[in-house]
Amino acid sequence: MTEQKTQPREQIATHIYRRPEARELSATSVDANTHQRVVTRHREVQPTAGESYVQRRNRLYSARTKAPAHHAPAPRRARTLAQTGAPAVGGLKRPLPRYHQTPVPVRSGRRHTHRLGFLWRIFGIFAVVVMVILGANFALTSSAFRVAQVSVVGTHNDLLVSSIQHMGMQGQNIFLIDVVALTQRIEMLPIVASANLEKQWPNQLQVSVTERTPVLLWQTPRGTYSVDRHGVVIAPTSKTSGAGALMTVVDVPPQGKISGVRGTEIHPGVQLNAADIAFAMAVFAGVPKVAGVTDLSSKVKQGGQHTSAEQMMLTR
Repeated sequence: MTEQKTQPREQIATHIYRRPEARELSATSVDANTHQRVVTRHREVQPTAGESYVQRRNRLYSARTKAPAHHAPAPRRARTLAQTGAPAVGGLKRPLPRYHQTPVPVRSGRRHTHRLGFLWRIFGIFAVVVMVILGANFALTSSAFRVAQVSVVGTHNDLLVSSIQHMGMQGQNIFLIDVVALTQRIEMLPIVASANLEKQWPNQLQVSVTERTPVLLWQTPRGTYSVDRHGVVIAPTSKTSGAGALMTVVDVPPQGKISGVRGTEIHPGVQLNAADIAFAMAVFAGVPKVAGVTDLSSKVKQGGQHTSAEQMMLTR
């Protein structure tokens, strides 16, 4: 191995060194036969590097010790926009520095890092997509999300509860249950006035129903049915609770027609004329006052059948 050579530092001299002048040889000491050598040289030796440094330092010190020269005051200039907030009245405008956009070189290591970051980003997106697919597959095929129980609230009618529970909702995936379509199917039942279906996670459904309230019985040659105040035929008398306390309208018009519906075509779910229902209810409300009967329902036999006199009174 080679050692690095260091340059010697400049030595600073503290004084000026002058060579001593050679002594003049006396003429007596020189032999007359010898030739005298005459040497000419400059009286002053050129200063060395150290002497030059000392001279510069002395000049610097002497310049500092001198009193500063008096200079004339510089002319005043108007303040700039940055100082006062208002543009200067006069003076030259300082040119803006030129900006040269140069491309910043990218190191090879950073390029490799960017490439790895892009690959990791693609891998992350792919992993998220796979997880979403697996989660959707689990939610649609797992037995944990299949409807196991359908509860019906708002009614004590066992027949209605059984009809709703056997609509095919049990066993279906709760994510695939069409709430709107099932609600419309339940509301199509003649005995149901309104319904509301809610999902109870993870595998239950709750159906809230409001039943129709029968106000009278409508008797036809094919049977007797309960009807609500809107004219909707609810159910046969045998399937209507409290039918013995309802008044009966006997449908025996000429040619078997009333309210635009043939008596043989009346069945649960048919809409009768609401005006006829309102008229019949008004008649039932006014009969006790006209006939002086305090309790008209006491004359109705069990099963909603009236006597011949009462049937003539209630028959149109």
